[in-house]
Amino acid sequence: MLSSLTQSTNVARVAGSRQFSKSISPSALNNHHYNKILQDQKSLPVFDFFAQTKPKKSFVLGHGAAGFAKKRYTPVHTSTSHSSVSSQVGEDAYFRRADAIGVADGIGGWSETAGSNSALYSSQLMHFANEEMDRFEDIEDPCFLQYNEANPIDILKRSYEKSLSVAKKNNILGSTTACIAVLRHDELRVANIGDCGISIIRNNHYVFRSEEQQHSFNFPYQLGIKSRDEPGHAQSFAVKVKKGDIIIMGSDGLYDNLFDKHILELVKKHVLAHTIPGTAERAPRVRNLQPQILSDILANAAKEVSESRRADTPFQRRAMEEGLYVEGGKADDISVVVAVIKDLEDSPDRRL
Repeated sequence: MLSSLTQSTNVARVAGSRQFSKSISPSALNNHHYNKILQDQKSLPVFDFFAQTKPKKSFVLGHGAAGFAKKRYTPVHTSTSHSSVSSQVGEDAYFRRADAIGVADGIGGWSETAGSNSALYSSQLMHFANEEMDRFEDIEDPCFLQYNEANPIDILKRSYEKSLSVAKKNNILGSTTACIAVLRHDELRVANIGDCGISIIRNNHYVFRSEEQQHSFNFPYQLGIKSRDEPGHAQSFAVKVKKGDIIIMGSDGLYDNLFDKHILELVKKHVLAHTIPGTAERAPRVRNLQPQILSDILANAAKEVSESRRADTPFQRRAMEEGLYVEGGKADDISVVVAVIKDLEDSPDRRL
């Protein structure tokens, strides 16, 4: 039972800046003053501490990768850490993890230049990009508090600065193209410079496909010690993703040899093999889709075409449009990373 209302003169204020200098009994207040207090109290904001806000959708990448070096005797080097996998495939390189993937393609045109090593540029760029992603998981790193703001352009820039420093220190020439994609909640953020590529397939249809950046035919934008291109010139995209989306990222060894429709046909066939037929009560469901198997399928298909002199390829068509005679597939390093959008089982907030 309310016996008195006590307000301190130096700290308490009722809405409307009403102050009391001493304790006042409700019975001593006239009806006007009492009703005024009730009205002021009703105007105060009410907080429901039991209300639940709808959390953001949070996903994770299930991933796999495959590749073939152009010089088949060149070994494919793969390293694995507790959170990621990275590989060197000839002059290509890539990394893959639960929240990001990346591919870089060292420019082979440097091969006849003394002191050049484009493979170093691609491998170092992917190595440092992977390290930059690790920073978002380190509670002692300032990036930990910027997890939701992760920007692939910034990651590309910092990674390139580090890789360029290594190249300059060792006086090594070369350059590379690159594509990096970062997953945050239900958004895939992409930075792409040059002729690597990324596409997103949903329900057996393309919902996104990046475009090449070319100065001229077979002369892509590239990052290197003598290149005028910079990370800031990269294309930037943000795409909303859904559970079950299939992300395909590859070097030009994939996209120069396989048309988008061919890639889609291979994806459809693989998805169909993992689809449980629907019933009158339930729609068809895709179960246990294996990104590693799909990356193997795509890489092998690109390799087969690259070794054929009779195949019709995207690279051949573009060359013919430029008045150049090119026959069949393009011999090149082939790197394919496949990721599938999956539910994040753990808390999406790493601070909880």
